[in-house]
Amino acid sequence: MNRKRMENILLVSVIAGVLGVTTFFTWPQYARAFDLSHDSELLEQKIGHLEDVEADLERRSEELTELQEQQAYACRLVPDRPDVADLMQHLSIGVDGETVLDQTFTVRGRGDRAGDARFEILPLVVELETTFDNIFDVIRRVERLERLVRVTSISMSCRDVDFKKTRPTVRAAIGMDVVYEDGQQEGQ
Repeated sequence: MNRKRMENILLVSVIAGVLGVTTFFTWPQYARAFDLSHDSELLEQKIGHLEDVEADLERRSEELTELQEQQAYACRLVPDRPDVADLMQHLSIGVDGETVLDQTFTVRGRGDRAGDARFEILPLVVELETTFDNIFDVIRRVERLERLVRVTSISMSCRDVDFKKTRPTVRAAIGMDVVYEDGQQEGQ
C-alpha cells in the first residue's frame, strides 16, 4: 500500500470514528439535553402556575376569613332551646335602690311557631324602673348577644316628679322575641 492510499484510509477511519462517536454518543446526549431543557421549561411554567395558584389560594383564604367574620357579625346563633335563665343573666342589672329600683323578667305565654315551623319564638318582657342610660344599656346588651333575640317593642314612661330629679328614673317595658330551633321538628 502506498502512502496516499494509507492516508485516505486513515482519513476515512478518522471521519468514520468521528461520525460514530457523534452518532452513538454526542447526538443522543444532545437530544437528551434538548428533551431535559424542554422538560425544565415545562416544570418552570408549572411552578409559575403553582405560585399563581398559591397566591390565589391565599387571597381566597383571606376572603373566606373575612366572609366568616361578616357572617358571624350579621348572623346570630339560633340555639335549640330558649335558655331564658342564661338570657336573664346576660341582661340583668343589679337593683341598687338608687339608679335601678326594679327589674322584672316575664315570659309571656309559650313559644309560637315561626313562619316555616322550624323555629319557635318565645315572647319575653323586661320591665325596669331605672335611668334611661341603664335602659339603653340593656338594649345594647341584647344587640351584642351571640344568639338571635329581637327587640320588638319599647315602652317608657316617667312621672313628672321623677323627671325633675337630676337622674330621673324611667319605667320601661322592653318586649323581645327569643328565637330558638324547635328540637322536636328534627325528629319528624
